Amino acid sequence: MQHVAEPVPAERETPPPPRRDLRPAAPMAVQQAIEEVTQIIETLRGTLDDMEAVLETLELAERQKNADEQEIETLRRGLRQLHRPREGSQHPPRH
Repeated sequence: MQHVAEPVPAERETPPPPRRDLRPAAPMAVQQAIEEVTQIIETLRGTLDDMEAVLETLELAERQKNADEQEIETLRRGLRQLHRPREGSQHPPRH
């Protein structure tokens, strides 16, 4: 069996990025960027507060659901006791 060498792809040279004249940003541009980031942070904090309020509402609903289920079970136990014949009482059957 002969071993055939696979062709090696030619390496492409990437052209260097175009040169830019680097100069410092204007102080007002930096200040504006800072204000924009600060506004975003405030918006995110407000959103977080809203989400925490939603979470509290959901947790309250979950507790209420559990309380409702407990109340329903208490009512069911009461109904079972009403349907259970009372021990010691001997009522004649009604016609």
